[in-house]
Amino acid sequence: MAKKKNTTAAFDAQDLARNAALDQAEKKDQVGGFVSVDFDDENRVATYLFEANLAGYKGWRWCITIAKVDEESQPTICDVVVLPGPELTYRDWE
Repeated sequence: MAKKKNTTAAFDAQDLARNAALDQAEKKDQVGGFVSVDFDDENRVATYLFEANLAGYKGWRWCITIAKVDEESQPTICDVVVLPGPELTYRDWE
């Protein structure tokens, strides 16, 4: 069976993602610089990463998942969490 070709354009919701992280943070300076964005295969779900400037969480990142139901809909915030960055290992937590 042939894989369906994606024709949906990726969307830009970086400001929405940053504002969602700022809403969760206790202080504005806890949300650092933009790191990256990753879209699913259909460009309907995006995960935005920002540096997390939180005491005790060196190397962690704000992770904001945003979805769009279709081309006409507005992006919607699905989740806001803080996760360890890729350079961290279990030993970093000991």
